[in-house]
Amino acid sequence: MPKSVIIVGGSIAGLLHGVYLKRHGTDVTILEQDPHAIRSSHNAGICFGPSVQEFLRLYDDTGSQSCQPGVVIRLAYRQNLYWRETGIVRHLTSWGVLYRILRANFDGLPSEAVAAPPAARPGDGVCKYLSGKKVMSVHKTLDGVVVGFLGECGEEGSSAADLVIGADGLHSSIRTLVNAPMVKEYSGYVSWRGTVYESDVSPETARYFQDRAVLSFLKRTYIVCYIIPLDTGSFSPGTRLINWVWYCNLPDIPENNLTELLTDSNGHTHTNTVPSGLVRSEVWQAHLAHMLPLIPGPFAELFAKTDRPFVTMVNDALCSKATFLDGRVLLVGDALATFRPHFALATEQAARHCLGLGKVWRGEMALQQWEKEAVDHATEVWLRSRVMGVGLLRGWVEFLLLAWKYVVFLFARFKTGVWPRY
Repeated sequence: MPKSVIIVGGSIAGLLHGVYLKRHGTDVTILEQDPHAIRSSHNAGICFGPSVQEFLRLYDDTGSQSCQPGVVIRLAYRQNLYWRETGIVRHLTSWGVLYRILRANFDGLPSEAVAAPPAARPGDGVCKYLSGKKVMSVHKTLDGVVVGFLGECGEEGSSAADLVIGADGLHSSIRTLVNAPMVKEYSGYVSWRGTVYESDVSPETARYFQDRAVLSFLKRTYIVCYIIPLDTGSFSPGTRLINWVWYCNLPDIPENNLTELLTDSNGHTHTNTVPSGLVRSEVWQAHLAHMLPLIPGPFAELFAKTDRPFVTMVNDALCSKATFLDGRVLLVGDALATFRPHFALATEQAARHCLGLGKVWRGEMALQQWEKEAVDHATEVWLRSRVMGVGLLRGWVEFLLLAWKYVVFLFARFKTGVWPRY
């Protein structure tokens, strides 16, 4: 195990790795660019699977409920609200609840979700979560790595450790600083997102979404809805939020100028996301006027009752390498590979990276083997998420071309035993 680690990025991926390292006696410093002591969740929903479940079973000492399992996934097709149902179970929660549980375990942050953070375990490392730190440099020394950063007021600082983990997402500064080989692309479509209180919709709509993740497939657009807790950690029926994500082709909506769409109510143009509360009302209302007549009842009610949506460009990124500076710098989570979110695997990937690195630090796996498995898995999911997104949103020609590329990729893997690189 490394004795000291700097993690760049204080979101879910960074906290998963931070808690793991802390539990194994490593001193950990997280450098987070966001200046707020507690990051805003925007009431975003997330799904996770077995890797996150296993992580929480081993390392979460809060005793807090982290998720609610969706009994089934319901599929709607155009106006047929009960087209199909699957037996797939998804563990559904809010970003804010999982973030607060991990912060309580990492640095003892109290919150409404975890009012009494757990005491440290015997042998835990010393942990610090430093907000408002923008990383500017990283370089290897004879016995470790030094990270240079700027504080909120522009003051310069630096910190040294045995290892640096880049967990700073799609727009990773660490990935840029180490010149990681990567491909990064805007998909051509956006996701609108929002939430509505369960108690604010009709009883019929509330029942339709209860205990289910629901996908509604329409012409060149689709919607995902599921119920999530508030950031306070309340899972009680009637107190929760119905979270929705609506994927739309940019050319199919009136505000088809990307700059226009990303310009907020204050006139500021964002690079990727216009946050909740800053989307211009006329943009949202124009979108609804154009699309709402096509939307079946329960979904239309959600959109009509959402007054603070936010909109995000759907991007993806893939690195073909995860280790740098002779293994002193690692990329994990979305910093290594950002998937188009159709399979909701970002959180699961981060936990998978963390548990895999545990095998490296226990001597059960070489770092090079971890890197290969992480990049191989990322490449496969990256391609698969592209195929799904294009198939649902972009039309047959683009779908068939990408599906063929995916088949060739799988055939090459089957024939040679080696994952092709992109």
